[in-house]
Amino acid sequence: MMKKVSLTLTLLAVLIVALLGSASVAYASGSDQVEGTGWLHAQGDGLAFLRGTGWVKVKGNGVLWVKGAEHIYITGKGHSEHFADGWVEYCGFQGTARIRGRSIAVIIAGEDVVLDAIGHGRVDLWGEGSYRVGSSMPVSWDSAPHPINY
Repeated sequence: MMKKVSLTLTLLAVLIVALLGSASVAYASGSDQVEGTGWLHAQGDGLAFLRGTGWVKVKGNGVLWVKGAEHIYITGKGHSEHFADGWVEYCGFQGTARIRGRSIAVIIAGEDVVLDAIGHGRVDLWGEGSYRVGSSMPVSWDSAPHPINY
């Protein structure tokens, strides 16, 4: 059952990357922001799609895609592939990634995912887990995906 879920999440992530193609990275701003937060913590199993500005730290096991980063530092297992449209894919990702940029996109599909972001942006979460924005109480993300501003 878990292999089927992992395959489904990986295929969903590949579809998102394919649909984005060479599209520019956009993030929420202005009145769409949760004012004064600038911090997000999410953990669980599934898929996370983040776009924004600032620092992102990702831990987990799965497949990681990054676009628009000014700095990427990866530790752990896996191998990378660079694409002409600016995406970098880390297959067999099992470790930690520290990513910084002004207009970044980060997608991770996997298990035991821990995502921390400092800055401003938006994330969509699919799967099972919880998240916090700023000092808010943890919220479950096992329901239908919706954008979360931080």
